Amino acid sequence: MCGLFGFISKSGRGPDLERLRRIALETQLRGDHAFGLAWVTSDGKLHAFKCPGSPAANLDALDQCQDARILVGHCRYATHGDPAENGNNHPHRAGRGWLVHNGVVRNHVDIARRYRLRTQTECDSEVLGLLMARIPGSLQRRAALSVDAADGPLAILGVWTSPARLLLVRRGNPLWIGETRSAAYFGSLPGTFPNARPVPEGYAIVHTLPLEPRVCKPGKTRHD
Repeated sequence: MCGLFGFISKSGRGPDLERLRRIALETQLRGDHAFGLAWVTSDGKLHAFKCPGSPAANLDALDQCQDARILVGHCRYATHGDPAENGNNHPHRAGRGWLVHNGVVRNHVDIARRYRLRTQTECDSEVLGLLMARIPGSLQRRAALSVDAADGPLAILGVWTSPARLLLVRRGNPLWIGETRSAAYFGSLPGTFPNARPVPEGYAIVHTLPLEPRVCKPGKTRHD
């Protein structure tokens, strides 16, 4: 099942860590086998953290993110790959970025064979990051084509730098947004969000700092 959460700054300041902790604890209802984070700080550097075990037991990791301008998080319910092997946990590399995924890529073996991807883990989600790194073009295009190749409902959050960017994709699985004056927060469950509304379904959305959203609809990029 898994759960996602995230943050992007609208003011140039870091996140409300107490709010993020509440969101992470709520998201744990969707998976407590492992916890992971990826974030970009104010100096443009990209960081990642992941470990086996429940989010509740590892919430102190969020203290590293007080200077984050973009953050994505993952609460894992393991379906492919033992969470005790940390490589199976999220986030997964996607070229120069990191992504977190909610869903099961039912055809992950076929994708790896078709595109000759060199998988390093047993996690089905890994192929999404590898495929996004393989496909040429803009981040929106790479994300849309990778989602098109995957069989099954999903939601994805990802983070890249140079420039700092947040990727959102929702196809079937839940993903919500709630906004304050200084930031937008994202997550699989809306209970702790201000003015929660669903992320639009069927689009690859990229937010670049300072916020300039770009949108690409999966299924309409093959002939671009």
